[in-house]
Amino acid sequence: MVSRIKTYFCVLIASAGLFFLAAPQIAHAQNKTIESKKKEAGKLQDDIKFLDKQISETKKQRQNTLSELKLLNKKVETRKRLIDRLEEDINRQGMQISDKTKALEIMNAKLDSLKASYRRMVIKAYRNRDSRKWFMYIIASENVEQGYRRWSYLKKYSSSLSSLAAAIKEESRKIEAERSELSHLQAENIKDQHEKTEEYNRLKQDQDKSKAYANTLARQQKKYTQELQKKKQQADRLNKEIEKLISQAIAAERKKAESSSKKSGGKTASSSKTYAETPESAKLSGSFESNKGNLPWPVKRGMIVEGFGEHPHPTIKGVKLPFNNGVNIAAPKGSQVLCVFEGVVKQILVIPGYSNCVLVEHGKFFTFYCKLGKVSVKNGQKISQGTVIGTIDSSQESSEIHFELWMGTQKQNPENWLKK
Repeated sequence: MVSRIKTYFCVLIASAGLFFLAAPQIAHAQNKTIESKKKEAGKLQDDIKFLDKQISETKKQRQNTLSELKLLNKKVETRKRLIDRLEEDINRQGMQISDKTKALEIMNAKLDSLKASYRRMVIKAYRNRDSRKWFMYIIASENVEQGYRRWSYLKKYSSSLSSLAAAIKEESRKIEAERSELSHLQAENIKDQHEKTEEYNRLKQDQDKSKAYANTLARQQKKYTQELQKKKQQADRLNKEIEKLISQAIAAERKKAESSSKKSGGKTASSSKTYAETPESAKLSGSFESNKGNLPWPVKRGMIVEGFGEHPHPTIKGVKLPFNNGVNIAAPKGSQVLCVFEGVVKQILVIPGYSNCVLVEHGKFFTFYCKLGKVSVKNGQKISQGTVIGTIDSSQESSEIHFELWMGTQKQNPENWLKK
């Protein structure tokens, strides 16, 4: 009988051991995911506060503007993402609560089995509690070998009883810990559900406000149609200017490369639009390209409020805004504008609607910074990553920087290059 109990006990403990061996690894992975999600939700909440501040600053300049509506729409979009994250958390917590409830059922079943085995062994030991019986049992052995086996049997019986008692105690401790975690999860789930409801109510308020703004602006359609035409002209001028500047920079670099090539007896590319690199510029280009997706932002704190490409007008149906060759980043008033990578200042110019603009060359790559008030660099100056190029123009109706990134004459989406 002891042999059967011992075998059953070993199998039970082994299966429980495998479960708890894997559990810490699973828990660690889950905790990392939870922390990541919480961090993301926290950032979204910070972004909403930031947008609130930007909207407030924009209102001081002029009420009911397109810039204000743009910020408000971005806030609505950000709050929707926050609600989605909260919904993911609630669903994940629900699955974890279900899993832990099932795990507790299994653990309680194991504990009941351990207790039942322990009870049977204790009853048997009690029935045979007279030590003289055990002694006579050994003495009655036919030979020494049989006596040793009987003695070992009694010793194992006692050891199994002690091990079962220890296992029951440990299993009880684990069950209490699991119950505590379950209780914590349930509290978190209730908290997140409450927060989701609050965020949803705020979203409805933001959407109503956005709709009211859009209606107000729509009533002034004639005025904003004229403004849109003006913006298109400004954007066209900006695009032509930057393409001209980049072409000039490419031509100048070609001359250097051709001169270097003649000395070494090599050849250069035939296309006038091809950036012919010298060894120095090739090294810089390679270094810049290797940082794709990891470039620092041109401001310490900011949010993209208008992305790369063509976007519909927020109030005039069927009308699109001018194609955006870069991104517009909202930032606190008076923010410093920083260079995203080492390079050379190629041009500083003023373009109506975009204030001061600075073009920086990084080998075959170019970055363009617009809507600057004060400019802190000079033409031909070598600058490093993080060098202050200037500050955001505070005279504009919104505090933002227009940022572009080009590879030769090919415009790039800056969001693919900046650090997420």
